Amino acid sequence: MGDYNLVIGKVLYRVTCECCGTQKNRVWGLVCKGGDVHAVYYALLNTTEDIPRVGLTLAVGPSWGGPESSKRTWVHTEVRAEGQKPQFVIRNPPDSNFSPWEKGGTPQSPEQARVNEATQEIRELANFVVQTDAAISSYLARGIVDPAGREQRDTDHPQRSCR
Repeated sequence: MGDYNLVIGKVLYRVTCECCGTQKNRVWGLVCKGGDVHAVYYALLNTTEDIPRVGLTLAVGPSWGGPESSKRTWVHTEVRAEGQKPQFVIRNPPDSNFSPWEKGGTPQSPEQARVNEATQEIRELANFVVQTDAAISSYLARGIVDPAGREQRDTDHPQRSCR
């Protein structure tokens, strides 16, 4: 994998889904490369489901400190724990709770992601996030969310959907 390091967000949010009324957890973080922010992610941990599932929205590209979102690309991925290895499926951008996400850049549909040259790096980054963020990795491996240094807090507003 590339020369990445993870900076986790400081809060694990407990949210209630508008569509089904169930409790979820949301975490976020940054992936740095060469000392600069290279990617931003948001993960929705669907903790009430029988098989652990994470909605992972990941944006990759330069200039996170500025308005240059046209140079960034984002995907929404569904991650499931199946066996020893997480399974990733790229979903349509509107399935993400962050769609539309202007600051994330250009959204990629599954079809667009298949032909986009950045897709291999996005897959590497998604795998890195899933392995490295303790809340996500513990949930997918054991069905238990490890907040690992994050403050746990209820949100002020409901979650739009389970994705």
